[in-house]
Amino acid sequence: MNHGLYDAGDCYIHFWTAGPEGAPLIVLSPGAFTDHSLFEDQVFALSETYRLLAWDPRGHGRSRPYGRPFTPRQAADDLIGLLDHLGEEKVALLGQSMGGYVSQEMIFKAPERVSAAILLGCTSSKILLSPLERLLLRAMPPIVALMPTGLFKRQAMERSAFTKQAQAKLVKMAAPLTAKDVRAIAKAIALTVHREEGDDAISHPILICYGDRDRLDLIPKAAAVWQAETETSELAVVPEAGHAANLDNPAAFNRLALAFFGKHL
Repeated sequence: MNHGLYDAGDCYIHFWTAGPEGAPLIVLSPGAFTDHSLFEDQVFALSETYRLLAWDPRGHGRSRPYGRPFTPRQAADDLIGLLDHLGEEKVALLGQSMGGYVSQEMIFKAPERVSAAILLGCTSSKILLSPLERLLLRAMPPIVALMPTGLFKRQAMERSAFTKQAQAKLVKMAAPLTAKDVRAIAKAIALTVHREEGDDAISHPILICYGDRDRLDLIPKAAAVWQAETETSELAVVPEAGHAANLDNPAAFNRLALAFFGKHL
């Protein structure tokens, strides 16, 4: 892949591109605490047909140090700036976990610039949480602040995958992050869901996707409701896969991705 830098003013955003010129562009947004290498298997499978843009959002991977803290909305602003820098008007999106929330924020902020999206291992940003779910979401930052950083990173990454190989890859991705980075990302997780009145629902073609062994119980439960409420959506479950389903079972996920993008790009 070809490496590039985008100056976001207070952070250099690192990005990588691949694929044939003139083909539709797909942006790959990684989950919390990970980086662009989360999508290595997708780059191999998709780059024959599509152009791909993988990136490290601020506070992740090589996109450090940074000024303004990472949030899904700030990351969406960074992504829009990066696309402006590259002269890209319209893209498709593929986001895993936190990257799925960043992708949704991109759709909310600039709907005319998105053609379709795969949202893997996340809920709708507009989901109505129960009081207990809201409490658990808000409790994450203080819990993370109390835990040793290395222990938290290892436990969080190992819970995010089903296979030992995928777990090891995730632990390696999170290894460079400092305690400050981890705390900032944990605070951002508490901002992923925001059900403000007046916000438009997504009308783009989207594939709601999750692994059948995802340990985050809210995601499978919420996925069916999200799909039922969104006329333009499809729902798919990746077998033998955890939260990072594209990493656990890349062959199955890549088939789903190629079929979906083949219909909508």
